[in-house]
Amino acid sequence: MAADLYRDGMARLEAGNVGEGRRLLEEALLLSPGSVEVMHGLARALDLAGERARAEELLELAHARAPDAPEPACDLAMFLMEKGDDAGAARVLAPVLVARPDHPRANLHLAMALAKTDPGRARAHVEKALRGPDPEIQQQAAALERALVATSPR
Repeated sequence: MAADLYRDGMARLEAGNVGEGRRLLEEALLLSPGSVEVMHGLARALDLAGERARAEELLELAHARAPDAPEPACDLAMFLMEKGDDAGAARVLAPVLVARPDHPRANLHLAMALAKTDPGRARAHVEKALRGPDPEIQQQAAALERALVATSPR
């Protein structure tokens, strides 16, 4: 039942119906309070609804429950980077990349977190992100690579 609510909630979010998606995901979380997948989905809905603090709280809970789960870690890392906490973002992404060293989105986000303090390491993570199959991640990685070259030539 919770899995059906989760799928329906995510489908509603993707269709642009944030209110109904959120309602379904909140119901799914009541039925499966420990589900990292549901917490992540609800966090996305809350973020879209403008409830960033609650969204971040759920992402922190999801990350604490499954530190190597890529999607909640990537979203939490972005929240942290938006607040200027690049080191915190790197810490959140570390367990993901231990478990899945070639995960494109996690590598892209770690490259972003390292861009100011360690451009050499950032480039290595950009290269891994560029090898992923998602064209959007590839475009973002290529843009970051250009920025890294412009600010810190090899």
